[in-house]
Amino acid sequence: MTEVEANLIQALFLSLLSGTGVFLHGVREERIKASSLNLLTEWVLAVLAGLTAYYIARHKAWDDSLLYLAVLVVSNNGREVSTALKNRLIEAIQFLFGPKGGRG
Repeated sequence: MTEVEANLIQALFLSLLSGTGVFLHGVREERIKASSLNLLTEWVLAVLAGLTAYYIARHKAWDDSLLYLAVLVVSNNGREVSTALKNRLIEAIQFLFGPKGGRG
């Protein structure tokens, strides 16, 4: 197994662990219903956010310790990060094509 593969597996594990923590904390605070679908949702959000942080950190050639810190912080806030990325992507698309489909 290469170093990159090992780092990716560790990032995935940290993202899943973080998603589980967010789910359990939400259940305890009664803002998330305890169900397998909600757990799966938190895992997906955490993994998407964690992988985003992983690839950005790899692209910027951060040390492994900073890479894992970024994965933990971002995957712990997966819902907020996903929303922020979606909003930025929409803004970029609207900038390129304009709000009505062209630069008019």
